[in-house]
Amino acid sequence: MRTEELFPILDEQVSVGFTGKVNVLDDLTKRLLGSIDLSEGEVWSCSYRSNLGLKAFFNLCIDSFEGDDIFSYVVEPEILQSSRSIHYPYSVLKRKSAEVLESFKESKSLRPPGGLKLIVNPEFLTSGAQVEGDEYDLLCSIADYNKVEEIYKNCELLDYQITNALVSLRKKNALTVVKKG
Repeated sequence: MRTEELFPILDEQVSVGFTGKVNVLDDLTKRLLGSIDLSEGEVWSCSYRSNLGLKAFFNLCIDSFEGDDIFSYVVEPEILQSSRSIHYPYSVLKRKSAEVLESFKESKSLRPPGGLKLIVNPEFLTSGAQVEGDEYDLLCSIADYNKVEEIYKNCELLDYQITNALVSLRKKNALTVVKKG
């Protein structure tokens, strides 16, 4: 199946009040990449490429429309063991996915190379400059992970939010590149 078929599969499962998993497999290797758990026709939780919850769901949506991978989807009825981590009704989740995809497309060309190492400019920290919520979350992640690829992997923000916060912090002179990879 081509990746664009994610939402028709979910639409069908939601319409019948399905409870179980929609497993996402790499079409070539058949390796499990993640799954979307549904309970009585509502998206309950998601795991995808080491991410969980909304971040996993939105990254799956982005990869399914923008990525080079071809996925297979396997619908599997099952009693859910997971706790709910996605609390939006399906119609809202679908609309938000379209918004996330648009934001991702707008910021895609601004994403820095994964090998760059960043540090927070100490003068910025002492200046008392205002930071937005996403910028603050990103600064906290940079305190633990300074390599760009690790930041994207470990920060709770969505990829496009990380990109936008990196650009914004760079414009505020809050970040310094210490090593190019």
